[in-house]
Amino acid sequence: MIAQTKAELLKIRSTRTTLGLLLGMIALAFLIAFLTGLLTEAGQLTSKEDQLGLLGNGSLAGVFAALAGILLVTSEYRFGTIRPTFLFTPRRARVLAAKLVAGLLAGLAFGFIGEGLVLAIGFAILKGRGIPVALDGGDITLLVLGTLAGVALWGAIGVGLGAIVRNQVGAVVGLLAWGFIVENLLFAFVPSIGRFSPVHSQNAMIGLTTEHLLSPAAGAAVLIAWAAALGLIGLAVTARHDVD
Repeated sequence: MIAQTKAELLKIRSTRTTLGLLLGMIALAFLIAFLTGLLTEAGQLTSKEDQLGLLGNGSLAGVFAALAGILLVTSEYRFGTIRPTFLFTPRRARVLAAKLVAGLLAGLAFGFIGEGLVLAIGFAILKGRGIPVALDGGDITLLVLGTLAGVALWGAIGVGLGAIVRNQVGAVVGLLAWGFIVENLLFAFVPSIGRFSPVHSQNAMIGLTTEHLLSPAAGAAVLIAWAAALGLIGLAVTARHDVD
């Protein structure tokens, strides 16, 4: 299992796509944090919730972690390398379990870089504009740990989704459509259901107190449940479906 996980991590590190995702995430995180911090009126950056919104932009790394997780599975089906992978390790459950662990670790790395960049820019802008920091040590700790854990889980969610769908374009489009359209519609019109969606669960994890959001602990439990459920379904699909 350890050797298989190392092999999956090597696949992530050695592909140009992962580098592209990482650079894209850095550019987007920098742009959003920079523009939000500079263009927002000072009066709208003074409250705890306002500053959580600014400094919590590092959670967008979850999108890129999920995409990396999807590609870790679907790229093998797309290029046919899944066949030698399964021949070398016939126990498909072990292969997917290793991919899930690799997805978690890759997500952790994405989260560390993304949130670290956003925090550095956000605090620098608050200081430069003379805006007092309204967050205490507990708020910042929850923000950082919630972001890291949430983004790591998104990496595993991407692996599970990729194993279920297997088609690269379909999985990517499905992820983006769900995260940016379906979830927001659910939360806007049926918040009692939308609050249990993955994106809004992660929002709860970092300490946001938007109406209808879950508590941080409940948000973490729900996001773990999403990652576990998709991973288990992916395991079942991988074990039962033949490789073309």
